[in-house]
Amino acid sequence: MKIRNIFMASMLVGAFLVTSFGIAQEKENKTYGMLNLEYMMPKIGMEKAFVKAVTEHNNLYHKAGPYEAHLDNIITGEESGWYVWYMGPNMYSDLDNSPGEGAHSDHWTKNVTPTVAKYGRSEFWKYNDKFSYSSDNEINKYETIWMLDIKRGDYYRFKAFMTKVKEAFEKKGDGNVHVYDNEFNEGNGRDVAIIWPFKNWAELDIEDEGIKKTYEEINGDGSWNNALDEWEEFTESVKSQVWKTDVK
Repeated sequence: MKIRNIFMASMLVGAFLVTSFGIAQEKENKTYGMLNLEYMMPKIGMEKAFVKAVTEHNNLYHKAGPYEAHLDNIITGEESGWYVWYMGPNMYSDLDNSPGEGAHSDHWTKNVTPTVAKYGRSEFWKYNDKFSYSSDNEINKYETIWMLDIKRGDYYRFKAFMTKVKEAFEKKGDGNVHVYDNEFNEGNGRDVAIIWPFKNWAELDIEDEGIKKTYEEINGDGSWNNALDEWEEFTESVKSQVWKTDVK
């Protein structure tokens, strides 16, 4: 399926993330929201025990504030079966006082580690509020997450595109889209993450043009298709996954 079709479809359901990007944002913002992600694969047959142990750990040591933690499950894509433990939103300065050695570490080692088959990615994603929009604060059960590989030197084109997309969301006054920048880019195609939350699978059956009409009201007839053509030029690849959020 062409990216223009994927993009339009995902506008229906919503309407987790390159060091240089993060530095520029930090200069402009005194505060920001960052998520610390840890990927884990539980041992076969111990998935329930793993979730139970992580939930208990979070309730004891990561209940609120900058160290609040949650657990999501990747249910589509090449990383299906992996779980993502994430802490935040926080700032780098918060990390110096985050729970560490002692009872916190001992609890994880004793209760969670025996259920883990292997650990994977460790990442830091900073929320980009300039490109994000939310019309409500409802909790959604699922999220479609796109991992974008943006062509080197073309982030400014992505920036211009998302600025107009946010303007369209604001004018329409409906939908949700959340954008995160990867703080420590590894050249692995995980430069930016776009998140589209949705409440249930039935939402994916809804036929709608998303923000196309509103976008063209602002930018002129045919501007949406032109924007999607440019999108295909500045993105090297887009990998899509669905995550089930806050599993317990």
